[in-house]
Amino acid sequence: MNAVHLNDQITFNINVEVAIHVDPMIRAEALVYTYVYKDENDVYHIDTMDCDVNWFLNGKQTKPDGFRELYIKLYGESDYKKLVHDVHTMAGNVAEGRIHTSAKDIIKDEL
Repeated sequence: MNAVHLNDQITFNINVEVAIHVDPMIRAEALVYTYVYKDENDVYHIDTMDCDVNWFLNGKQTKPDGFRELYIKLYGESDYKKLVHDVHTMAGNVAEGRIHTSAKDIIKDEL
């Protein structure tokens, strides 16, 4: 029996926490789960796998279902969906920027 090394593909998972101040009353704290990899040109890329959001109202954490219900009653379901989409997008953009500007520090690429 003989084993021959063919190739290495090194990837990382980096989770980034982001606070988004929606307005003076509403804050979202998002945990963005990302998959980071280098291509054949040593350029970093990320894929966002998931984003978990905790909602805060007047500085106090809310239950997810309670916040959703209240927001929908006040502004409607389409506005709630837009809010969630906007928070996910902004959190993903912050995570991507953080990884692109600090990837070598985060993963200790120089080792």
